[in-house]
Amino acid sequence: MFERYLSALQYTGNQPVNIDDLKEFRSLISWLEDQKIRHYTIESRENLKQIGSVDVWEAAYEKYKTDVGLPYELATRQEQLTWLLLHAVRLEYSDNVETYRPLSGARKVEEQKKSNAPEVKSANPFDSLDFTNAQFEEGARKLADRLGIAYHPDHLVSLRAAGRVIHDCLNKESLKEPLITGQPFAFGGDNSSTAGKPQTGVERDIEKAAQILRLLQIQNMRSMQTTINETIVAVQNVTADPKTDSALGKVGV
Repeated sequence: MFERYLSALQYTGNQPVNIDDLKEFRSLISWLEDQKIRHYTIESRENLKQIGSVDVWEAAYEKYKTDVGLPYELATRQEQLTWLLLHAVRLEYSDNVETYRPLSGARKVEEQKKSNAPEVKSANPFDSLDFTNAQFEEGARKLADRLGIAYHPDHLVSLRAAGRVIHDCLNKESLKEPLITGQPFAFGGDNSSTAGKPQTGVERDIEKAAQILRLLQIQNMRSMQTTINETIVAVQNVTADPKTDSALGKVGV
């Protein structure tokens, strides 16, 4: 999922990047700082280059995240790497504005040529929105926050997720359904042991994944049952009120 960013940054290392491989992840972080971000001086980058020394590199990386301004809520490697790649792309553009300016100029000329054609004004207010505007980005994040959607570096992804939640859970039909009451399902509780045996980290992760799959299956079954009930009602409406055309009937031979 990082191929486009790495291609824009002219990364020559292994692709696709396997962030689960600690050595590969550390190498990429070190390369980004050394070649693109350059937040530290050359001398200060040495600890980030100590890929083989776990303690030294981890301590240097924790300090680096704070120094470079990486948001603290980004906890996973995928989120952190996405933010660093986007940050590197922004810096790359700002360092080479003159190189990329002709591309923007050519696009402007093409747009001017198109402007000679009759203008069709859209009645859709969303067509006039600037989706890259800082206020729009902040609004999208606040909406996702209000709906309880997890943080994502790309505000447009968060906005699509918010749209799906609104479409699926806040439509007229869903709002007519009675609120669910009862005892909450204890998801993510402390299942530190099974049959008296302590669980390992991998076993706990598998248990959580199984719980998620069970919840999704329950949701799918509930949705299917609702569809079946609606189908039965529709068929009953047809069969319970039969209509005949007496003009087609014949008496005698």
